[in-house]
Amino acid sequence: MTVLHHLSKSLRLAGIILLLGQTSWIYAQDPKAGKEIFDANCASCHGVCNRGAGPALKDVSNRRTEDWLLKWIRNNEQLRKTGDAQALQVFNDNGGSIMPAFAGLSDGDIKSVLAYIKEESPNCDKKKTVVPGADDANKKAESPDATLYILLALIGLFLLVFLLLARVKNTLSRLISEKTPEELQASPWYVRILPGALSRMNPVVLTMFTVSIFGLLGFVWFYDFGMNYIGVQKGYAPDQPINFSHKIHAGDYGIDCKYCHSTADKSKSASIPALNTCMNCHKSVQARDKYEGEISPEIKKIYAALDYDPEKPANEAYGKNPRPVKWVRIHNLPDHAYFNHSQHVNVAGLACQKCHGPVEKMEKVQQWSALTMGWCINCHRETGIDVEHNDYYEKLHEKVKADIAKNGEKSKYKDPNGRVVVTAGMNGGLECSKCHY
Repeated sequence: MTVLHHLSKSLRLAGIILLLGQTSWIYAQDPKAGKEIFDANCASCHGVCNRGAGPALKDVSNRRTEDWLLKWIRNNEQLRKTGDAQALQVFNDNGGSIMPAFAGLSDGDIKSVLAYIKEESPNCDKKKTVVPGADDANKKAESPDATLYILLALIGLFLLVFLLLARVKNTLSRLISEKTPEELQASPWYVRILPGALSRMNPVVLTMFTVSIFGLLGFVWFYDFGMNYIGVQKGYAPDQPINFSHKIHAGDYGIDCKYCHSTADKSKSASIPALNTCMNCHKSVQARDKYEGEISPEIKKIYAALDYDPEKPANEAYGKNPRPVKWVRIHNLPDHAYFNHSQHVNVAGLACQKCHGPVEKMEKVQQWSALTMGWCINCHRETGIDVEHNDYYEKLHEKVKADIAKNGEKSKYKDPNGRVVVTAGMNGGLECSKCHY
């Protein structure tokens, strides 16, 4: 009885151990569950095959023991404080980047992540990430201009038709001249094509009249062209060496304009963002999901310009041959025109869209406004100034109140409806020297 009792107890104990071991094995070796945990906790900084803000994790289980990885992932700072040589080396190799602690993950969770990495690692050899040379940052795609070829073909066709019609006309004229030669020679060619009243005019007067009409039309056309088209680049949207989408960054993700154009409220110029500003995000954000696991081609151009290799450790990722990106300027003012961004952004409180249009909707940035002198003058005439709630205009505010107290409804600062209106033009915004040196 005792033997049977002990045997039964041993079998039950073995069954429980086997069941627990099987459950633990299933959970710890579940790459599917590991992928979910990896995507939620690790993917923002690490890739399995490619480096992000942190190193690539391919074959990490072959480089480190499981026990060490459990300690590192759960609290790497605590592990470094123990003086662990491997922990200190990993920390230094990655430029001292601090990895957050994941104390909330169980051993089973971490083992599942390691199982996912182990399963995914062999696939890395099938994916090749190529970082282009620095010259690629400034190359533009060259494609034939189909519109130009179509226009040339149409011009050729019209010339052919014209030659055929001229040939037919000459033949008909020759046949007519053979029958009635006196009719053709009776009057000049220009008389024969004019209406009756004009055909009887003195040739000199007719010539002067014709020249005057065409001259006036030409003058009007050239004047309009000179005033509204020469030097006016409204709609200008050149190709850039790196295709940057304002719609994605400023629109979809709501990034403030001044995050990139950091001097718009501090300086005359809004400044061109440094590529290191891009790298604040794009060290880890690489848009691989849109390019079958490859880094976005435009992000590769940023890496190439900075001589940055995402596959190397952080302290070795930047090379010694960075090259500037040759951006194409879009908004061009004449050299004799002065414009200060900070004055309009800080003092006037204008939104970027006032002059630059709906930039947050533009895939490709263009010059939205004409930026002519007339356009600026109209804005200064129409844009009101909030003198009451802006300390910058304290003296102007006192001046307005004094004028209204003296002149009442006849004050120049009151419109026909009796409302107080102060525009930039009233405050000297129409003086030539304000904008011209």
